Order: sequence, then structure tokens, then C-alpha cells
Amino acid sequence: MFSLRNGSLFANALLVAIGAAAGAGVTVLLTPLLSDTEMRSGHRDAVPGGSPERGHALTPAPGGSSGSESKDGAPSLSAAMQELDPQERATMLRQAGAEAAKRDPATALQVMQTISSEQDKLDYLRGIYSVWSDSDPVAALDYARTSLHAGTMRSESIGIAVNKWAARDARAAWMWADENLSGPLKDQALTDVMIGWTRRTPAAAAQWLTSTGYLSQPLIAATAGTWAEQNAPAAAKWASTLTNKDARQTATVAVASEWALQNPQEAAAHYTDAVSQMDGAALAAAIADIWGTTNPAAAADWIRSLPSGPGKDEAAATLATVWAASDIEAATAWSGSLADASVRRQAITHIGTLWGAMEPDKALAWLGSQPQELATEGYAGAYNSWAATDPIGLRQWVDTTPVSSGMDQARLSLADVLASSDINASLALANQLSTTRGRDDAIARYYRAWRKTDDQSAQEWLTTNWSTFSASTQQRLTVEQYRPIVAR
Repeated sequence: MFSLRNGSLFANALLVAIGAAAGAGVTVLLTPLLSDTEMRSGHRDAVPGGSPERGHALTPAPGGSSGSESKDGAPSLSAAMQELDPQERATMLRQAGAEAAKRDPATALQVMQTISSEQDKLDYLRGIYSVWSDSDPVAALDYARTSLHAGTMRSESIGIAVNKWAARDARAAWMWADENLSGPLKDQALTDVMIGWTRRTPAAAAQWLTSTGYLSQPLIAATAGTWAEQNAPAAAKWASTLTNKDARQTATVAVASEWALQNPQEAAAHYTDAVSQMDGAALAAAIADIWGTTNPAAAADWIRSLPSGPGKDEAAATLATVWAASDIEAATAWSGSLADASVRRQAITHIGTLWGAMEPDKALAWLGSQPQELATEGYAGAYNSWAATDPIGLRQWVDTTPVSSGMDQARLSLADVLASSDINASLALANQLSTTRGRDDAIARYYRAWRKTDDQSAQEWLTTNWSTFSASTQQRLTVEQYRPIVAR
């Protein structure tokens, strides 16, 4: 990843210039920022804070509170711990942590250690960091990096802190993350920096990201999606200016997803032409996924209006999965109304795949009522889902059903699932397939996979069962014996 180092001419000149523009815009925006981590946790409590003070020591204030008292209407820790509703409990714990941190972060952290539940502790910590990151992000980050164990607590705390810091001083937040973190934790922190910066001054943040030449998909998606929260058309215009094709698509999909959350009709209208292009499948799926969750019938009307092509097929496939998850009867009725054979095939396939995981008997019965030329992939999806969710049930059904071409996919789906735990069972199922080519291909495939993990056992199996194989299977396995095997 391209990295800006503190002290480099390019880093200082560019970040100071853009940071100044960002700082100028802060005064006109009143909504405090939340990190992407906080947004995912549902935390939208804003607690205003002062300017960051570098190097502030974490020391308890004299007479610090235990963190269990109520102040200014905030719930106490004891009240939060008695709440049984999980969502309300989490909200109360965050509020209690924030209130305790207002009085003294050090004492609040000590109180947090007395909470036995890891989830409750995490919610309380989120509250602490929503306040502490405003008043002293450096101390908050140093504590997270050195004192919190690796995992969700550390990563979320760092995310909250750099996000809030970036709202006021993006350069300082970026440099801290760049110099003190590494690996995925660093990548996520830099993404949180961009989220915080973009929420305050989106044009400045996007301009800076473009000028660096970064092609990091998380950074591009975070900037585009966060800008779209405030002004989707402006974010879409910026995304369209990106010269790198992959970056442009990443930004466009991020904007479309956020826009569809706000106003799916507008998003669909804006991107209909783009969806119809050869590379519009991902964009179509993003809009259909979100619109299908809120109003699948309206999404279906939009898909019906699209010209035939990969975008329309992908949108239909996505809608079929989303709609079937909430209303299987409506989804199947919709699939039957589709005139375009390619689109209908996609819908049947994805409905069958989802339904097969929940009610395989009903899914298979429905697939049997569909045109055979459109239902083949749906059968494969249904059997794959059944094998993944209930291999015992599928095994019982397969064992009591005669061998036939219609049952070959069921046996293959089950064999694929069992291959990692019972390769002998997979080979036995493969040997039951109705066609010579299908049987020989499957046996050769499983035998080759077995040789890669345990060649001695595979050879013993071959010797023991050789006489039971047909001539064509023996010939195929002989070929496999001479193929080089790279153990894994």
C-alpha cells in the first residue's frame, strides 16, 4: 500500500493543504461524527468534546465516580445491567460508559473491568471511547493499542478514536495509524480515518484520496459510500471521474448501495443505463439487493424494464434470493410471470437454492413443476443447500431412493459435503451415479483429492476395491495413478 510518512515533502504539503480545507469546513457542520464501527453497532449518541491534547496522561481524577451513578438523566451502570432487552441494554451501557468517561476515563476503564460479560464490556467501552476520543484521541489510541487485548475491543476502539480525530485533524489521525499499526488493523484504521474525514468535508477527503493514487477498495468504497450518505448525486459524480476502472466500479457500487437505502427509485433511475452495460452486473445486484429488501414488487418492476443482458440477469438472481427469504410464495409467483427465459432461469435457480436449505421437499416439488430446461441449476442449488444444512437427512433420502439420472445431482451434492470428513462415503456415492462418464469423473476427482491429503490410505482403498470397479473406472484410475500429486 502507498504510504505517507510523517516528514515527507509530499505528505506534509498535500495533507496540510487538504487538512486546512477540511478544518475550515468543520465549523459549519454541527453533527458529531461516529465511526463506522459505531454505526454498525447502532450507536448514534453524540457527545461533544474539546480539542485533542497530545500526550495527556491517563490518571484518575480525585474522587472519581464508580461509573454506576446517574447524571443528567443518563442511565447508571447498575440499571443497564438489570435491563433484559439486548438492544436496550446495549444502548444503556454505551450511555453509562459515555457518562463515566465525561467524569474520568481512567476510572471508567477500571469500572469496565468489573463487568463479567464480554458483550456488555464491549458496549460500555464503546461509550467510553465515544467521549474519550473527542477529548484526547492520542491517549485513547495508545491505551487501545497497548492495553486492550487483540480482537473486537481493540479494533473497534481504535476505529472510533481515529474516526473522531480525523474529523478535526485528518493528517494527524492518518499519520498515527500509519506509524503505529500494521496489517488488517492498520487498513481498517485508515478506512475509519477516511470515513471520519468524509463525513465532515467529503469533497476535500475525496480530492485527497484521488490525488494520492490509492487503489485500495476499502478506502475508495468508504469515501464514496460515506459521501453518498450526505449527497448521493455529488458522490456519484466523483465516482464517475475516477480513471482506474476497478476503482470507478468500486466507488459506483458503494454510492449506489447507499443511495438505494435512501431512495431506491432515484438510485435505479440514475444507474439504469450503467446497469445495462457489460460490466453492470455488480451495480445491478447492489440496487436489487437493497430495494428488494424494502419493496420487492417495485424492484421487480424495475428489473422487468431493463434490457436483456448480464445486468438484468444478476438483478433478477439477487431479487429472487432476497424476496424468497421474506416471502417464498410471492417470489415463486413472480418467477412464473417472467417472460425472459434467461431471467426466469436465474430466478428459479436462486429460489431453489434458498428454499432447499429450509424446506427441501417443498423446494424439489416446486422445481418439478418448472420447465425442465430452466430448472436444472435450481435442482443443483437445492441439493447443495440441503447437503450443507442437513447432510444426515439427505443421506437418508438418497439411500432409500433408487439410482437414476435425476438422483445423480443429489448424490454428488452429498458426496461433495462428505468429502472432507468421510471420503470413503463420497467415493461410494460417486460409484452409484447412473452414467459412466459422470461416475468415472467423480471417482477420479475424489481419489485425486484423497491422494493429496493421504496418499497411503488412498492407495490402500484402491487396492481393496479394484476388483469391484468397471473397466472404464479402472482405466480412469490408472490414468490418475500416473498424474503428479502435490500434497497440500
